[in-house]
Amino acid sequence: MASFLAKMISKKVLRESLQNNYGKDDLHFKTVPATRLNSTPATKKTKKRRKALPPGISEHDGKVLTKVKRRAYRLDMGLFNCCGIRFGWSSVIGIIPVIGDAIDCFMAMMVLRTCQQIEGGLPKEVQAKMMFNIIVDFGIGLMPFLGDVADALFRANTKNAVVLEKFLREKGKKNIRQSGLGPPSTDPTDPDEFDRRVKEESLPPHYVEAAPLGQSNGTSSTQPARPQETRKSNRFGPGSKQKQPDVEQGHYRQELRRHQEPVPTAAGERSRHGRY
Repeated sequence: MASFLAKMISKKVLRESLQNNYGKDDLHFKTVPATRLNSTPATKKTKKRRKALPPGISEHDGKVLTKVKRRAYRLDMGLFNCCGIRFGWSSVIGIIPVIGDAIDCFMAMMVLRTCQQIEGGLPKEVQAKMMFNIIVDFGIGLMPFLGDVADALFRANTKNAVVLEKFLREKGKKNIRQSGLGPPSTDPTDPDEFDRRVKEESLPPHYVEAAPLGQSNGTSSTQPARPQETRKSNRFGPGSKQKQPDVEQGHYRQELRRHQEPVPTAAGERSRHGRY
C-alpha cells in the first residue's frame, strides 16, 4: 500500500518521469541553491547559468540534491501565491483533517528517504535535524486552517533541502582537501553569490561606441575629402551658390584664360604706376 501511494505521488503530485530522469536531471533546479528555491531561474535555453551544486561532490550526490530541491519546491511552493505566501501540495493536502496531515507527513518522509540516497548515507545528527522539522510540521498542520497557513510558512521540506545542501557542501570541501586541490574561488550554492550573479545577469547590456569608418585600429581614413561648395554673396543675397561656367557658351574658356594670367607682384605694381 505504501509503495503504491509513493508511486502515485511521484507521478501525479511531484511530476517525476523518465523525461527528467525522475527528478534528478531537472535543469530548473540545478541552477538554484536550496536557500533560493522561491527564486525564478533563467527560462531561456540560450541563457546559461552556472550549476548551483557544492564543489567537490560526486555526480550521484548532485543528482540526489537536485531531486530533493525539486520535491521540496513542488510540496512547499509549487502551486500558487496568495497574499505573498507561496503554497504547495503539502499545504493543500493538509487542509483535509487528519488524513491530509498523514499524507503530508508521508510525502515529507519521501523527501527524507531521497536525502538518505547520497553516497555513504546521512549521519545520524543530520537525520535527527530532518526528523525534527517533519515532526514540527506535522504538529503545526493538526491545527485547522491556521495550521495550514503556518505549515506553508514553515516549509519543512525546504528546510531539509537546505540541511542536505549544507552537509554536501562540507563533504565537498573535505573531498577537495583530500585530493590536494586548492579551495574553489566561489561557491555557487552560497545565497549571496547567487544573488550577485542574478543581479549581474539582469543588468541591461553595455554598448560600446564603434570607431568611425576608416579610423579603426588607430589608422586614419585614406579616402579623399569631398570638396565643399563655395558660397558667394551677390545682389541676390548672401550665401547663394556660385554659378558654374557654361561650356557651350564659351564661359569655360574665359574662366581658363583668367586663371592662366600671371598674378601681379608688388614690384610690378610700382613700376606700372611709375610709367604714369
